[in-house]
Amino acid sequence: MVHMHRKHGLFVPDSEYLKDPHGLLTYVGLKMKRDFICLYCNDRRQPFQSLEAVRKHMDAKGHCKLRYGDGGDDEDADLEDSTITAEGKQLIAAGDGNNNIELGIGGSELVITSKGGKGTRVRTLGSREFTRYYRQKPRPSAVTKCALALSLASCSYKSMDLVTVQSKDESF
Repeated sequence: MVHMHRKHGLFVPDSEYLKDPHGLLTYVGLKMKRDFICLYCNDRRQPFQSLEAVRKHMDAKGHCKLRYGDGGDDEDADLEDSTITAEGKQLIAAGDGNNNIELGIGGSELVITSKGGKGTRVRTLGSREFTRYYRQKPRPSAVTKCALALSLASCSYKSMDLVTVQSKDESF
């Protein structure tokens, strides 16, 4: 995952909820190598003729990321754990376990999570004055890249039951 992020700029949204990183990499590899499909365009476009064509397209268009949260197909929903509530969000109503409604940071948005036969669907309802921000899909910055690499490394260490050493500036 770290190599894919550093060398190819692969961005995985909500990586802290990822249950199976190996399964995600297998899924991404099959999607590109076998099906010749862009990870971001997915089925919105015809498959390419070769793996090299897919790579060139993804590099040129900045599509080294997974499509997420737009209400499309959720075929990778089984790779993430949607039962964990994100930091800064407060659960304000709970239904039968299939639907959750969370209040976003600052109380300016509602996040509605519903589980159905096709997977988990996440919808964000917010104020109209923030529409321009909701439509943005920013590219990962250097700070985001470092944070992603650190979170992936720490998850790997925790899963292997290894102890990490704190740096001097992190000490209490």
